[in-house]
Amino acid sequence: MAQSWYLMKSPHDQVSGFEDEALSEFGQEGIAEILESGLAMDVELCNYNLSIRKQIRAVIENTVQDTKLKTLTRHMIVPIGTCKAGMYVYYKNRYWLIVGIVDDNMVYEKAILSICNYRMEWINESGQIITRWANVVSASQYNNGETANNNYTVRSDQLLVAMPDDDESILLNSNSRFIIDRRCKIYERSFDEAVTVDTSKPVIVYRVTRSDSVLYDYGDSGHSEFMLYQTEKHYNDGYYVVDGQGYWLCDIPIQEHEPTALTCEIHSDSDEIYADLEPVEFIGVFFDADGNETAAENIQWQIDSEFLESLDVDYVDNSILVSTTDDSIINKSFTITLSANGYEPVSKQVFIREFL
Repeated sequence: MAQSWYLMKSPHDQVSGFEDEALSEFGQEGIAEILESGLAMDVELCNYNLSIRKQIRAVIENTVQDTKLKTLTRHMIVPIGTCKAGMYVYYKNRYWLIVGIVDDNMVYEKAILSICNYRMEWINESGQIITRWANVVSASQYNNGETANNNYTVRSDQLLVAMPDDDESILLNSNSRFIIDRRCKIYERSFDEAVTVDTSKPVIVYRVTRSDSVLYDYGDSGHSEFMLYQTEKHYNDGYYVVDGQGYWLCDIPIQEHEPTALTCEIHSDSDEIYADLEPVEFIGVFFDADGNETAAENIQWQIDSEFLESLDVDYVDNSILVSTTDDSIINKSFTITLSANGYEPVSKQVFIREFL
């Protein structure tokens, strides 16, 4: 009786009342069939650092738009369980970032893609160079998370950057700095193979002022966003070649050091001697051309002082111990100089204080 009543409300003879069961049983098979047709295309699904890439079939929607902003996003239809927020999609020679929660309607899942228009490059705390494709948009209308009282006028701009929420992006510190400037590609055309460092080019530099690593955390996926504010270029911001690859960085990367001259240092617990107390030990430490601690020959100590006779001096191996019992030289100072064969001399100023 209920089925007959249901059919009375339908203008179509083929409606049977079992459409829901047919959708759940054959819907995903229908999507698989669509993905094999000309409506779909081959794209690559990539992880956060592009080290894992997988070719998949997908239907890309919203490819033809009539406004500028809408052309910067796409919708991707794939089988259920294919992708998550924070992944990259390589489509038509561009990287796109999956933003927002990826969900399904029991037939297919849909992902929102944002265009990645710049490759961010920076050095992490371990000295490694990190690169991430990012969606960079203007954010001049937003609050940058800082309050300032400016007494002079400088150029300024504000950007909102979206990247995958991997460890490197989440651990970015406030005041981390980036070069974001399209002119960098033009500058590189004039570099020959011998150029390994160039910090002379005018580039636009931004620093992190606000990071939103929680707002877009969906538990098993997500992406991170942070605010960048334009800042002044430092003298060492520029182009560096590391392991044969060129990068635009705001810090000098770890590089092999050129051999240096033999050096020495004077180590001590204090640069002050207290009258009538135990002597202070000054230790000579020597380094080879590679910066490794080594032994030296013909170690020499020299004390430059107008009251040398008031100082008690002892020599032990590569150390010198100095003390005094003369209260008349309190608040005066003298200089200790260390030298050895082949080493540049080094000096340290020492003060005499009263023990209170």
